[in-house]
Amino acid sequence: MEQLVFSSNNSLAFSNRTGSVFRLGGAVGAAAGASRAAGTGKVDGIAPTSPVEKGQNGEVAPWGPANDFPQLVKAAIAKSTVIWPVLDWKNRAVYGKGIIYGKVTGYNPDGSEIFQRVKDPVVQAFFRKSNLHRFGFEGIQGLVFFANAFPELVLSNDRSEITSVCIQDTSYCRFATQQPGQAMPSDVFISANWPDAKPGDGYTTKVPVLDPYYSDVDALRADTRGFKYIWPLGIPSPGNAIYQLAAWNVIIKSGWLDVAQAIPEFKKQLFKNQLSIKYLIEADIRYWQWKYPDWQEKKEGERKQLIQAELEAFEATMTGTDGAGKSILTVTMPDPQNPGATIKVFTVTAIDDKIKSGLYVEDSQEASSHIYTALQVDPTLSGISPGKGIGSGSGSDKRVAFNTFVATHSFYQDLLLEVLHFIRDYNGWDKELEFRFLVPQVNTADQPSELSNNSATPPPAE
Repeated sequence: MEQLVFSSNNSLAFSNRTGSVFRLGGAVGAAAGASRAAGTGKVDGIAPTSPVEKGQNGEVAPWGPANDFPQLVKAAIAKSTVIWPVLDWKNRAVYGKGIIYGKVTGYNPDGSEIFQRVKDPVVQAFFRKSNLHRFGFEGIQGLVFFANAFPELVLSNDRSEITSVCIQDTSYCRFATQQPGQAMPSDVFISANWPDAKPGDGYTTKVPVLDPYYSDVDALRADTRGFKYIWPLGIPSPGNAIYQLAAWNVIIKSGWLDVAQAIPEFKKQLFKNQLSIKYLIEADIRYWQWKYPDWQEKKEGERKQLIQAELEAFEATMTGTDGAGKSILTVTMPDPQNPGATIKVFTVTAIDDKIKSGLYVEDSQEASSHIYTALQVDPTLSGISPGKGIGSGSGSDKRVAFNTFVATHSFYQDLLLEVLHFIRDYNGWDKELEFRFLVPQVNTADQPSELSNNSATPPPAE
């Protein structure tokens, strides 16, 4: 039998039959305590629109046509000397020195915050239990690599507190099929075996989903689907309703990644060929007839044995470290058709080393340039890149590039921190507590380094 559980302000209702959370807006009526617009006292006329893609079948909403998009992305960049390392650099740069907490005590004349760090034993205990440094780093990683992250919140057995939080690996997560009228898919399926995983196979776990756009503390307290929940996060990308697409993925579809990876593969094969075709040996057919008067009568197998023996003798002279400094005997013989003339029996030509000429260096450089542009990272920040002409810049270049990068990636931090702000409200912590990422700002040598979030002061001594 279906039963609806309403939040205290009647803005949300939870169905225990379908596992759906309904946004009610003003449908229940002001007299019953309907949701009011923040700061206005007005009742919401209707809930926000939630688009749903049609044509979804089965329990799992596939990520990509074969439900293996994250796996394909990892395979595509596994051999790149630029993409994976630079994404890792972005991950570390956005994470900075990790997550801190404190209070905003005022603002500087330029509008920046004056952030005072504090110490709270309850919050400190939560940080330690949740290994929050891992939560911060792994959460940023999911957003940087895939533009999606899946924090998991764990409740106490009496549902009075959220006791810990962690991050599920993005590539292991798939949303349940979203149904019409649902603000969000009701669940996330977690498995290390996609695309072959299936709900109920013993290796796939279903975890209910919270709506990050319309979360409500009372609704979570009334929710009876379990004691752990996913709070999905995504870097918005146009036209993607459920799974977001990282902007840097254009480098895969553009073909420049194929170019970048084809060049080292070609050069590897060229190295192999250089080793096997180092010399071109040309032998005059009349040599064999001169050396072996019965050459014409010999069978093909005998002729091959004689030629092979001659070649082995040549290679014993030309190859190996013990062959250094040896002399080569040049064999000549009389030309039977031109008395007094001679025939050079063997002509030895060394194959040119095309690799020393820097073959395809310019193409490698251009591919690297396109990749760095797609990754939105200045090459000076990650050191010398493949090819000529792109390398580490001056200290000033690095300083400006790093500070610009940090300033333009705060949204990644904000997304992850909204989970902690919800936990603060659910657990009843001090509502003035704010969470921040502590990220260095690089200054010139004559100035002390500052910290983003505006020179956060240290916490008080215990």
